[in-house]
Amino acid sequence: MPERKNQHYVPQFYLDAWATDEKVDTLHLESGNVFDQHLTKVCARNYFYSINTAVEEEFADLEGFHSGPIKRLRNGWTLTDLTDKELKLLYSFVTTQRFRTKAKRSDIEEGDEFFRDGARDDLESGRYEDIIKWKGDLSDEEKEDALVDASILGIHHRDIAHGIFGYIGIGDLEAVMLRNVTSHEFVVSDSPVVHENPAFKERRELKIGGLANRGLQIYCPIGPDRMLLLYDSFVYSFDSNSKHQVLVKSENVVDELNLLQFHSAENIVMFDSCSEEYVQGLLNRMDEVRRREEITFPLEIETGETLQFTEVPHHQLPRLSPSLPDCTINTGLSYTKERSTCQAPVQRKLVHLIFNESHGASDVAVIYSIRLLQELLDLERYDPGLG
Repeated sequence: MPERKNQHYVPQFYLDAWATDEKVDTLHLESGNVFDQHLTKVCARNYFYSINTAVEEEFADLEGFHSGPIKRLRNGWTLTDLTDKELKLLYSFVTTQRFRTKAKRSDIEEGDEFFRDGARDDLESGRYEDIIKWKGDLSDEEKEDALVDASILGIHHRDIAHGIFGYIGIGDLEAVMLRNVTSHEFVVSDSPVVHENPAFKERRELKIGGLANRGLQIYCPIGPDRMLLLYDSFVYSFDSNSKHQVLVKSENVVDELNLLQFHSAENIVMFDSCSEEYVQGLLNRMDEVRRREEITFPLEIETGETLQFTEVPHHQLPRLSPSLPDCTINTGLSYTKERSTCQAPVQRKLVHLIFNESHGASDVAVIYSIRLLQELLDLERYDPGLG
């Protein structure tokens, strides 16, 4: 088997917190069956990011850096113990994970008909005649398929680059750690990062939670007893302790937080030591929280142009909002699509520049994005170990 062929869209180091002997209990949402999977097999596909295995090698480096703050938090460090560099890596992990999943790829693939029309027009006009050297005697249909696949992968690569530099766009969000002190553990899904906006989603009938939106909350499980929450501090305030922790003492609240994973999941939810009966009970409640509605929204394509797509995306705001302890919502603020403190334009400009300089080679753009992150955060001297 070629090295780097098996490519994870949720990294092994992240799922390890829910695993025993490198195997994790897995609930399949459609069938309701529970089985265990080895970490090398779960949330992975052959050549998911590229047949150019250099991309996966760069992802391995990125995951090494991202794992640093995650492992420290799991080993007893608090958010206040992390350096500024580690907090940026933590935020980068969250946004990268949001964009790199199979669910995100599936959303892009919903535009297949549009991409196919474009590929057909390009082939008929001979646009790629002097640009692409086709291998073998391919039919027009096979060439069309290849162009569509390249378009989908190119858009996903661009989204991933936005995730890598997402710490720039969401750097204005505050962080708090939800510490689970109940007998119910936090579970995790194959799409673990969840956007929420309880302050405005009902008032403004919001279905999608953008990274720049006023009132944004971002949930990311760190382990069975920890969940990271990033939030807009202009809208929400928490009576947290000096370590930026909020104790979750209610099993009902833990259940609501776990239901967020059932909302965001594409196919599976994973767990450590809780019972099958418990996760089956959450599965039976999934419709309380899971939103899958048809939405028209902007999508940036590989050329940098933004087009309007109508589909049923996975990444929608949940129907249910967890009843978070020690949380106050400022109801006197007006909604804005982009927070005044958000640096998303800087992030977008950086990604746009990288892809322009890559001249359509999206795998090269992703590799350069990862290397530029190392340069911007001076990661050459960063030790992601626990020392």
